[in-house]
Amino acid sequence: IIKCDVAGKGVSASLIMVEVATIFLNYFRDWSYKRDGLKIDKLVYRINDMIEERGFKGRFAALNLCLFNARTGVGTFCNAGDNQLYVYRCGRMQMETLTLPSSPAAGVFPSDLVMTQSGFTQEAVKLEKGDTLFLFTDGIEEAKRTFRDGEYRPIVCAEPGLKEGESHGGTHNRGMGSEELGLQRFKDISGALFSRGSYRLEKFHNPIADEELTFDFSTCQGTTEEAVLAVISVEKIFRIYTDARATENDTVRIDRKIDDFLSRCFLQYRQYFKHRVENPDESDYSFYAGLKEDEQYDDLTILALRKK
Repeated sequence: IIKCDVAGKGVSASLIMVEVATIFLNYFRDWSYKRDGLKIDKLVYRINDMIEERGFKGRFAALNLCLFNARTGVGTFCNAGDNQLYVYRCGRMQMETLTLPSSPAAGVFPSDLVMTQSGFTQEAVKLEKGDTLFLFTDGIEEAKRTFRDGEYRPIVCAEPGLKEGESHGGTHNRGMGSEELGLQRFKDISGALFSRGSYRLEKFHNPIADEELTFDFSTCQGTTEEAVLAVISVEKIFRIYTDARATENDTVRIDRKIDDFLSRCFLQYRQYFKHRVENPDESDYSFYAGLKEDEQYDDLTILALRKK
């Protein structure tokens, strides 16, 4: 398994992603445990050399590489600038944050220099029966929504009692004009899904004061697929907003699987998704008029791996 985020966008970033994927696939095409063992740090160094030698200014890759033993539940990890893991521990019914050894992102320094410092080191993490490992891109936790007043005009946080720059709610600081979905919401959503409970989404500086946005997961089975759907579904509602000035030309597009999940679990679904419109050119999506949404910040990719 490899999780990789490349800094920036554009042709060079896309090229790096393609080359990283190619190196990864080629490495494991002829991989043998008896011959090669678990020395995945060699692969991380190879990726580091490729990016560093290309000389793309300001481009680097934060990645986490894992070889997972499905029988024992032991995962061998080696990271480059991405040392945080999130594991839902079934026995304790809570999300655990694991910190791997620190290392620079791939492409920042030549491998010879990295070796003389911390190096790209390996560490084993064990999943017990029922535990779930989450690997996700920055687009999940860094999903953004804009603050708006009662007239839906963009505003900045001016929370009374706080000084400029002080944290408000753990999602933004006073003086900022937007908030991120954040890791805490991700943990709370996942925990609510696995316990088949409920989750209330609170939006700070919402044009609709004290708006009720509740997700009921009691009819779910607590599967890994549902955990992924729950996070992506809440993220969608996080960015969507109603606006009295919205017309039939203001539409949002929703993956049909997400739409189906929302229809089952989002208690305010019928208040939001009233006007469905057809778009035969994109049959994998549902379209709804009379709604607006903040732009999706980045790609939303989650891999959830559960030990049976």
